[in-house]
Amino acid sequence: MNESEQRYRQLIRTSPAPINLFDASGEVLWGNDAVVDLLGLDSREELVGRSIFEFVTPADRYTAERELTEVVEAKAATGPTTMELERADGDSRTIRVATAPGRYEGRDIGQAVVVDVTRLERMRAALERERDFVEAALDALDDVFYVIDTAGDLERWNDALLEVSGYSEDDVRRMDVEEFFVDDDAERVSASIARAFAEGTDTLEATVRTRDGETIPYEFRKQRLTSDGQVRGLVGIGRDVSERRTRDRHLRTVDFLLQHQLRNQLNVVRGRAELLRDQVPEDAGEHLDALERAADSMLSTFDHHRHLVTQLTESPASEPLDVVSVLENVVADARESRPDAEFALDAPETARVSATPAVEYALRELLQNAVDHAESTRPAVDVTVAAGDDVVRVAVSDDGPPISKMEYSFLEDAPGDVRSTYHPSGLGIWSIHLAVRQSGGDLTIESTPGTGNTVTIELPAVRRPWE
Repeated sequence: MNESEQRYRQLIRTSPAPINLFDASGEVLWGNDAVVDLLGLDSREELVGRSIFEFVTPADRYTAERELTEVVEAKAATGPTTMELERADGDSRTIRVATAPGRYEGRDIGQAVVVDVTRLERMRAALERERDFVEAALDALDDVFYVIDTAGDLERWNDALLEVSGYSEDDVRRMDVEEFFVDDDAERVSASIARAFAEGTDTLEATVRTRDGETIPYEFRKQRLTSDGQVRGLVGIGRDVSERRTRDRHLRTVDFLLQHQLRNQLNVVRGRAELLRDQVPEDAGEHLDALERAADSMLSTFDHHRHLVTQLTESPASEPLDVVSVLENVVADARESRPDAEFALDAPETARVSATPAVEYALRELLQNAVDHAESTRPAVDVTVAAGDDVVRVAVSDDGPPISKMEYSFLEDAPGDVRSTYHPSGLGIWSIHLAVRQSGGDLTIESTPGTGNTVTIELPAVRRPWE
């Protein structure tokens, strides 16, 4: 063996890549330690003299035979080619093999360099299964799912978008997002996308126009999508709100009935009670007082009802606001209207949240309830604000009697647990709860006999603008 062959043999013996040499029939002439390990053999002696086709699975044997002919007889290199090997222990390995012609001990041979890609292939197969699962799940949605890239173009979508719009995959790839909507909503759609990129999230109701010209009202919620600290686009859901709009019309009709009929009749009752005060004996005054209190209570309930209907039917969008600034105005107004009560505000200089305008109403309602239900002659209400990176907490504490569990059990129980004999006595907490939920927040109530109540509102902090 000359010096050149010795260096070559030393090179392939120490190579971490499996290498084997074979003749024109496929008989193994030599292999390094790595190929012995790959095939699950105990020694090189178990390998030399055997056919390489013993280790190739039947499905890939024809490919292996064809490449052997090309390498040894046609002197042509082949590969890399993916094949399946079967080890001595019965386990299988996925490999990529590159084969080239060569000379060994004075005769023409084939020499194969193998890369074991079993783990890589299994990872790829697992990722493909996961991708197929996610795509199947998204396609099973009745709602439209979509991803918009940083250029404002549709990047991904589910089958629902095609079914609703009537457009094909090729159509969607060519279309601008605004082309899916009626002309009057096109600019609003563009502005909503820009807001979502800038502020992190946005919700918009717009009218979709299908390929056939049908118009469908949709609500689109979208959120900024980031990866490794970089903005990648927007991800969102579109939902058909046709039925909701129908329910809203019915709800507004009932509201108009209550406002224009029952409310007017209650005002008549209250007015007549005041007129009767000078015409009845003094001992009847307590009955007139009861009538006026009942009328006032019902009128207050109507006011709350009207506010609830507005919240439910208009679906206000969240917007950035400084909750500390809002509370400063709310507390100032409360001090002016109720000089008999003490109001304290402990808050940082600023705390920006994402909330609907109804949150200000909710905060006013909380302070008003705290003093209205107090039993002391000098009610005390403490308002504290704690600002975190993700959540801003507003706690309103009073020294009044415990709030009945019945007033807020709906926060914890299923809707079906509200019964004709077990329900809130008013709509105030309902309205507060709805304002907080529509803002993506949470409401909790803690009551301690002899100490008072603490109502805590958690609102999402404004996300850092996209820079």
